[in-house]
Amino acid sequence: MANCISCGRPLPAFTFGERSNVCADCRRNAVEVPADWSGAPAAPRAVPARKASLTAVVVGLNVAVFVAMTLSGVSWTQPNTQQLLRWGANYGPLSLGTQPWRILTSNYLHIGIFHILFNMWCLWDLGNLAERIFDRWSYILIYTMCGLAGSLASLWWHPLVVGAGASGAIFGLAGALIAALYLGKLPFPKAAVAHTLRSLLIFAGYNLFFGAVGAGVDNSAHLGGLVTGLALGAVVAKQLTEPAEVRNRWQLAVFAAAAVLLFGSFRYVRQTRGYVVPLAQAVSALTSNRVDDAVRSLEETAARKPDDPAILLQLGNAYLQQQNYAKAEPALQRAVELSPKNANGQYELGFVRLRLGKNDQALESLQKAVELDPRDPRKQQILGVAYLANGMKSEAQAAFQRANDLQQSAAPK
Repeated sequence: MANCISCGRPLPAFTFGERSNVCADCRRNAVEVPADWSGAPAAPRAVPARKASLTAVVVGLNVAVFVAMTLSGVSWTQPNTQQLLRWGANYGPLSLGTQPWRILTSNYLHIGIFHILFNMWCLWDLGNLAERIFDRWSYILIYTMCGLAGSLASLWWHPLVVGAGASGAIFGLAGALIAALYLGKLPFPKAAVAHTLRSLLIFAGYNLFFGAVGAGVDNSAHLGGLVTGLALGAVVAKQLTEPAEVRNRWQLAVFAAAAVLLFGSFRYVRQTRGYVVPLAQAVSALTSNRVDDAVRSLEETAARKPDDPAILLQLGNAYLQQQNYAKAEPALQRAVELSPKNANGQYELGFVRLRLGKNDQALESLQKAVELDPRDPRKQQILGVAYLANGMKSEAQAAFQRANDLQQSAAPK
C-alpha cells in the first residue's frame, strides 16, 4: 500500500484525480501552486499549510508566568512558600478544599530559574517530537491530563507539601511518545524509532532515579504523569495512521474516558487525603490562639484519620490548652499506643493523668517519657511530682536533682 508523500500515512487502495499520492487530510490543508506559473514544477504537489508550533506556545506560557512572578517581586532563584501559593502552587489544604484549580495552575509555575530552564529544555525536545506524531488536540490534551495526574499523585503521596512545575506533564509526554513509538505502526525507519525509544527510556529512567535520590524533587508527580502518558499513548497508538474520521472518533472517546477517570481520581484523593484541610485550619487557629476553633478542626481531622498519632497528639495538646483533661486522656492514650516511642506523647499523657488523680498510671507514663528523653529537665521535674504523688520521696528528690543539674548545664556560661 502506498503512503502519503506529505504526512506518510497509508493511502486508500483506490484514489482518483491528479493528487492521488496525497491523503485527504493533506489535500484539505494544502496550498496549491498555480499550474500556469512559469516556475511551477511539471507535476503539482501539495504543500501543508504551516502552523505555529504548539510547543513554542506552551513554553512561552510557562516563561510568561515566570517573568510575571519575577516582575511582581518574587525571587527568581528561591521563591518562598507564600509566594508560590499566591501564584497557584499545589497544596493539599487548598487544592483539596476550595481551590482545586491549583491542580492545573501549578503545572505552569516554577520554583526558580534553574527549575524552569531544565523543564523548558526537556519540553522543547519532547514537545517538538510529539508534534510530529500526535495531532494538535491530542498533544495538548495529553500534556494537560498528564500534568493533572501528576498533581493528583503528588497530593495523594504528600498532601502537605507545596508543589509546582511542568515535570508531571513533561513526563507524560515522554510516556505517550514511548507507547506510541513502540505500539504504533508509524511510517518512520525502524532504526530511527529504536534510537528515539532508547533516548526516551534513558530520559525517563535517569530522571526518576535522580528524583529518588535527590532532595526537593517530587517523584510522585513524575510517576503520575509518566504512567498516565504511557496509558494514553498506548490506547491512541494504533489509530494514529487511520483516516481522520476514524482517528478523531476514537480519540474523542479516549479523552472523554480519561477525563472521567481523572475526575474520579480527584474524588478519591479528596476522600483519602482531605483530612489535611481541617488540619491546616487547626494549625492556623492555634497560631492565632483560637483554641476552641482549633479543637473543632482537629476533631474533624481525627474523625477522618483516626489512626494518625501526630493528629491525635495535636488534638490532645489542644484539649490540654482548654484544660479539658477528660478528653485529652483518650486522645493521648491512643497516640502513644500508635507511637509508643514518642517521648512528648508519654509526657503529656502522664501530665494529664496527674491532673485527673490517676497517680499510678501517670508515673508509668512519665517514667517512659524520661527513659525516651532523659536530657529534658521538664520531664524530670514532672516525674519528681509523680513520685511525690505516689509517696516515693527519695525517688522524687533524685528526679528533682537531675532536673536541676540539666537546667544548670544548659544555662549559658
